[in-house]
Amino acid sequence: MRRRSLIALTAAAACGVAASGFPRRLGLTSSQASVSLPGDLLIPDADVVVDRGIEIAAPVEDVWAVLESAFEGGDQEIAREESDYLLMRAPAPGNARADEDEDEQGTCVVALVPITSGRTLVHLRERHRSGGDRLALWAGVLAESVSTMLMLRDIRAAVLASA
Repeated sequence: MRRRSLIALTAAAACGVAASGFPRRLGLTSSQASVSLPGDLLIPDADVVVDRGIEIAAPVEDVWAVLESAFEGGDQEIAREESDYLLMRAPAPGNARADEDEDEQGTCVVALVPITSGRTLVHLRERHRSGGDRLALWAGVLAESVSTMLMLRDIRAAVLASA
């Protein structure tokens, strides 16, 4: 009886995780994650696309000020539109040599979406090509999900502290 309960509980948890969209999306609804963002066309054949998001009780301008100070240009930056988005090159998770190999490069966009006059959605999207080992890439993305969400929470804390 305990074995059946454990199997049923495990199956229910797996269904709950799958229904939430994890690991493809976290902190976003499916409609929020389905919008087109800058950089989507740079890697249209991406094997792995993950979306992360967090709502911040602050206007877009306040959030942008924190993002601008956190990401001060650099050679990884592709494009920037003030108070709108920041697009960067991103190595595949766990790939230290990706800076040298264009095929191993992905993109990361941090887009600011106004929800109301005083609320902003920070939408982070990563797109990667697998370079052959898709399972390893997904494992890396899964492992980095926690640190990505912690980074978004740190951004929210910095915005709220500066207000």
